[in-house]
Amino acid sequence: MIRLARLCTPTIVVGLVMVFAAGSASAQSSDPMNGTWKMDVAKSTFSPGPKPQSMTLVIEGTDAAHKITVDRTSATGAAQHWSVSGAFGKELPVVGNNPNADTYVFKRINATTVETEHLRDGKPTIKNTAVVSADGKTLTITGGGTDAQGRTVYNAEVFGK
Repeated sequence: MIRLARLCTPTIVVGLVMVFAAGSASAQSSDPMNGTWKMDVAKSTFSPGPKPQSMTLVIEGTDAAHKITVDRTSATGAAQHWSVSGAFGKELPVVGNNPNADTYVFKRINATTVETEHLRDGKPTIKNTAVVSADGKTLTITGGGTDAQGRTVYNAEVFGK
């Protein structure tokens, strides 16, 4: 018992906690979708437009506890911020000011592809497919539907880490 007590010094305990925390963090970050993504406005297309000035996505978590946070500056300069969190396959509330959705549903297609259905008042508005490149450095989101103004839209958004 004395030997075991000597082995469990505060330094070893702290070291073990750090190893377990790092292992947990790397398990979550192993999802290629996770990270901070900044939109490349020049490579992105918005029909009918106009393009936003900027957009940043922060994606984190797992399929059971997923979170996406969006910070966007519209073409007019208006700041937009919203987030969605929860499990894949469930209708999740949008917190913030997304003009096209009050709920999202995330669906995992494979390790590098996620489909997102946007709904407003229970009706589908926009459907997107997000794909991470093989090297993990590019996220491309394509999709379309009907926006809050009733226009048919198609967007191809390109993001880099």
